[in-house]
Amino acid sequence: MLSSQKSAYLNFYLAAVSLLVFLTTLWGVYTHFSPVPFWDMWDGYLRFYLQILDHDHSAWLQQHNEHRIFMSRILFWIDIRFFRGTGAFLLCVNLLIQLGTACVFSSIVSKRMKSDPYKYAIHFFVICLLFSWVQNNNLTWAFQSQFLFVYMFSLLAFWNLGQYSTEKKIFYLACSLLSACCAAFSMANGLLVFPLLFVQALFLRISKRSILAIMVVALGIFAVYFNNYEKPSGHASSVDSLLQHPFLVIQFMFTFLGSPFKSALNNIHFVTAAGVLLMAGAGSYLYFIIKKRNLDSVNLTLFTFLLFIFGTALATATGRINFGPQAAMESRYTTPALMGWITLIIIGFVNQTTVHKYFFQAMKGALICIPLLLLPPQLKAFEDFSGTAFTRKLAVFGLARNHYDESYARQVYPFKDVLVDTVDQSLDQRLSIFGTDWYKYDHEALSADSISEKPCMGNMESVRPFQSGSTIAYRVKGWVWDPQTKSVPEYIVLTDSSHQVVGLGISGEPRPDVTAAIEGHPTNTGWRAYVDKASIRGPIFAFALTDSGILPVPGKPIELAENTLIAGISDWDGKPPSKFKILNSEWTEGKLPPHVKEDDPNQVLTSGSQGDEFEGKVEIEFEPDHEPINITYMTGPDSTAQKIEVFDSDGKLLTQFEIPESTHRWSNIRFDLNAQEKVKAVLSDQGKSWGQWSVLLIP
Repeated sequence: MLSSQKSAYLNFYLAAVSLLVFLTTLWGVYTHFSPVPFWDMWDGYLRFYLQILDHDHSAWLQQHNEHRIFMSRILFWIDIRFFRGTGAFLLCVNLLIQLGTACVFSSIVSKRMKSDPYKYAIHFFVICLLFSWVQNNNLTWAFQSQFLFVYMFSLLAFWNLGQYSTEKKIFYLACSLLSACCAAFSMANGLLVFPLLFVQALFLRISKRSILAIMVVALGIFAVYFNNYEKPSGHASSVDSLLQHPFLVIQFMFTFLGSPFKSALNNIHFVTAAGVLLMAGAGSYLYFIIKKRNLDSVNLTLFTFLLFIFGTALATATGRINFGPQAAMESRYTTPALMGWITLIIIGFVNQTTVHKYFFQAMKGALICIPLLLLPPQLKAFEDFSGTAFTRKLAVFGLARNHYDESYARQVYPFKDVLVDTVDQSLDQRLSIFGTDWYKYDHEALSADSISEKPCMGNMESVRPFQSGSTIAYRVKGWVWDPQTKSVPEYIVLTDSSHQVVGLGISGEPRPDVTAAIEGHPTNTGWRAYVDKASIRGPIFAFALTDSGILPVPGKPIELAENTLIAGISDWDGKPPSKFKILNSEWTEGKLPPHVKEDDPNQVLTSGSQGDEFEGKVEIEFEPDHEPINITYMTGPDSTAQKIEVFDSDGKLLTQFEIPESTHRWSNIRFDLNAQEKVKAVLSDQGKSWGQWSVLLIP
C-alpha cells in the first residue's frame, strides 16, 4: 500500500513537470519562430531546392559536411513546394519526430512494465527529457530534423530487431533494416547502426539468413554512402585525435554526455563528471545483467542504443576536439545525451529486481532529480527573441534590396558569395522569404496630399555608412510609434526634399528605452532603413506608413554632404593610417585592453580603458593632402553611440555618422576630400552601456 502511494505521488509529480516542460517548449518554439533561412539552410535547404529546380537530381544524395541528409531533404522539398518555405512545417515535424521517439521508448517500457506502478512515471519522464528546452537549437531551427531523425530511426532499428527475435515475423526484420537505412541517410553517425545491429543480432541468436540480410543491406548502404565521398575540411582527423590527444577526446566525450546539465551545474568539470556517471551507471547495470543472465531482447535493445549514443559521442569528440571541450556542451548535442539518460533510467526500472536495491533507489532518485535540474533552463523558453528575429529579417531585407550589410548578413550566413548568389536565385524563383514583395515599395514618390500634417511619435536618430560590395551604402536608424492606432508602423520610407523615394526600412527592433519612456509601453519600436540611391545629397526625411496615413517621423533630416566622400570601409591591411595631430583628447593613450588583443603592440587612443560607462571625445586634425585620409579604428561589441564628425577649417560640419561596426578587430575608413585646407575629425564615445567603446590607432 505504501509503495503504491509513493508511486502515485511520483506519477503525479512527473506528470506535472512533463506537462510544464512540454507546454513551455511549445511556447518557446512558437515565439522563437523566424521565417528567415538561417545558417546551413542557405546551402543545405534553399540551394538544394534550386538544384532540383535545375534538374540536378544528384542533390538528393549530395554531401552536407560529412552527412548525406536525404531524409531531411524530403522534408525540405515538401516545405518549399507546398508550405511556401517558411520553415513552420519543418518545426512541426521536429516536434513530431520527438513524439515518435517517445512512442518507441513507451513501447519498450510497456513491454516489460505492463503492471508496474512506476510505468506512467517513466512515460512522463521520457516526455520531460525529450522536450527539454536545453536542446532548443534542435527544436527551434527548421534545419535540424536530421539530428532528431537519426536517433528515432536508430532506436526503431534496434527495437524492431529485438521484436523480430521474439515474434519471428519477417515484418520486424524489414522494419529494422529500413529504419537503419533511414538513420544512415539522416546523419553520418547513422552508419554506426548497421555494425551495432550485427552485434545485436549475434547476441539475439537470430538465424544466419537474417544476419546475412543485415550484412548485405549494410554493404549496399556503405557503398552508396561512400561513393564519391569527400572528407570535409576543418574537421580534425579521428585517428590523429585518438593517437595524439586521447585524454582530450575522453574529456570531450564525457562532457558531451553530461551536456544537458550545463546550466544547472555551471561548471564544465561537473558536467564532465555527469557524463562519467552516465557511462559508469550503464557499465554497472550491464555487468549485473550479464551476471544474472538477463540480457533479453529488451535489455539488448536498450544497451545497443546506449552504445550508439556513446559511439556518437566518441565520433563527435574525435572530429571536433579542435573546437575545445566547451563545444561539447552546445545545445544540439544535448539531444543524444538526454536520450542516454532516458535509456539508463529505463534500464534501471525494467531490471529493478535483477540488481541490488540500492541501485533501484538511485534510479528513483535520478527520476526525481533530473527533471528538477532541467527546470531552470526551461525558463529560457520565455526569453525575448524579437531582437534576433529583427536582425535576421533586416539582413535579408537589405540583401533583397541589393545591400550586403555585413554586420547583419553574417548573422544569417557567414559566406558572402554563396549567400548573395542564393538570394539572387531565390528572388528570381520567389522562394521562401522572397515569395512575396514585402521588401519592395512600388511608388517612386510620395504625394504631398497623402502626407499627414501631424507627425507620429518617433525620431530619426542617426546614419551609419557600410561597405556594400564595391560601393558605400548608408543605414539610417530611428524609432516610431503611432499613438492614434496604438501600433508600430511596419515600414519606413526615406525621401529627399521633393518627396522622391530614396530608401525603405522596416521596424521591429527592440527599444527598451522607448518602451520605458512612452505611455502604453510599446515594444519593438526601433527601425532601420537603407538609402538606396547612393548619389543622393542634401536632406533625407523619414515617413511612416500607417493605417491612419503617411506620417512624418520627427528628427533632424539626414545630410549626406557633397564635399565629403567616404571612399571605402574595410578590414585594416596593416598599413599606417594617415598622420594626424591630436588637438584635444578625453580618451586614454596607451595600448589595447588585454582582454581584446593581448599581443597587439600598437599605440592607441581608447575610451574603453575607463569603463563602458565612460563618455568622451578625441579631436584630431589632418593637414591638406591629395591622398585619401585613412582612419584606423576598432569598436566594442556594441558600437551604438560611437560617432564621428568631420569639419572643415572654418568649423563647418561636413558630415557626421555612427562609426561602422568593427568588433574587436581593426578596420579602416577612407575619405576622399575636396577640401584644400586642414580638416578636423571628432570621434565621440556617447555610450554608457556594456561594450560601448572605441579605439583610434595612432600612426
